[in-house]
Amino acid sequence: MDKPVWIERYDVNTIVLDHNKRLSLFGLLNLLQDTAWMHAKSAGWGFEDLIAKGTIWVLARQKLIISEWPKWEETVTLHTWGRPGGGVMALREFEIFLAERKIGEATTTWLVLDYHTRKPQKLDRVSFDLLCRAEGNLTLSASRIPLRHDLAEAARFEVRNSDLDVNGHVNNTRYGQWLTDTMSADDHTRYAIGEYEVNFLSETSLGDTIIMESEAGEPAADGSITRHYQGRRMSEEKPAFAQRVVLTPR
Repeated sequence: MDKPVWIERYDVNTIVLDHNKRLSLFGLLNLLQDTAWMHAKSAGWGFEDLIAKGTIWVLARQKLIISEWPKWEETVTLHTWGRPGGGVMALREFEIFLAERKIGEATTTWLVLDYHTRKPQKLDRVSFDLLCRAEGNLTLSASRIPLRHDLAEAARFEVRNSDLDVNGHVNNTRYGQWLTDTMSADDHTRYAIGEYEVNFLSETSLGDTIIMESEAGEPAADGSITRHYQGRRMSEEKPAFAQRVVLTPR
């Protein structure tokens, strides 16, 4: 189906709420993922389509900016579309609406990997163009997050079965969950997430122990705090992922 802009609506229900009775970061990341998969499936780029070719989708980078977190029983509308990338990269963008108001946008960078070797594969550009939008693309970009050597250990997480996705590695949404679980109760009370960005550097799998590292961050003039996070397997020094979050005063 040739439908460059795909639209899905979701109720903010108890499945995606945080303890402040608002849509959680983990919940929103799941909704973005679901919308992307629905669109890809409609155009012949879904999970089963790629598995039949011996390949899988893997998220490499993501950036989200949001000005307001929807409340319990409100309805969010997500728009998504593909954007022409380069080489082996596929770009996907999103707009987030509450009623008729745009409250956020996100961009993602994806790779198609060989299922067995995990090596990047070239996209079929003729087919992928069915997902792309000719105009109205975002100016937002998910850039490389510099790795840090001055972050301190803040938490540890054991990768369990419930963390895994259909590809057998940790679902990209879980990394957002780990970040919010690393934040203090005071952080959650005083701040909302205004921006979230992640770079995935290597896969994490069942049985891994993930060490989360972070910094306190210094408040800016507007009261917001930019904070960096990194996660690595306990057995390795090199980070498996890097994150950046901007916390805004409630």
